[in-house]
Amino acid sequence: MKNILLLFICLFLLSCNNNEKKVKGDLPFFHFDQIDYYYSDISREEETELGNNNERSRQEKALCQILYDRVPVSTLDTLFIKNMAILSFNKRTIDPKLNSKISHLFSLRTSEIQEVTACAPTYRDILIFRKKGKVIGVTKICFSCNQNHIIGARYDSSNFGQNGEYAALYNILQACR
Repeated sequence: MKNILLLFICLFLLSCNNNEKKVKGDLPFFHFDQIDYYYSDISREEETELGNNNERSRQEKALCQILYDRVPVSTLDTLFIKNMAILSFNKRTIDPKLNSKISHLFSLRTSEIQEVTACAPTYRDILIFRKKGKVIGVTKICFSCNQNHIIGARYDSSNFGQNGEYAALYNILQACR
């Protein structure tokens, strides 16, 4: 009887499956060949003034959507890209030599610690990922709050930034300005 009980315990322990997936190599969120980087130099004072203005122009409303809202909602929603040029966002095309570094940052990772921030994000930095000219992903970043809005990711992107990706990405993007 003891042997049977011991056998069941061993089988039970062996059959327990640890659901934590081990990621071997990078599983990138996007397969891309070009990244367009848009950034806004809006000052804190201008941002506060814009936020306090109850009678915004159409252009100011569009700027607020890009800076504060979770726009776009899909990779098919590309109208905001045209608006960024009108709204004085600066545009740079990231050097393709940096694609592998950026792809590594935007890859599936597990994280033991979940950091949460309490501030409201202002998305001043936006990356448009393209494959053969077609938009396949969009990432909006607030480096002040370490928050993001990622669209089109092939894998769960909820852990992005939990392993130092914000600091590494910030350094890359600052060098591109």
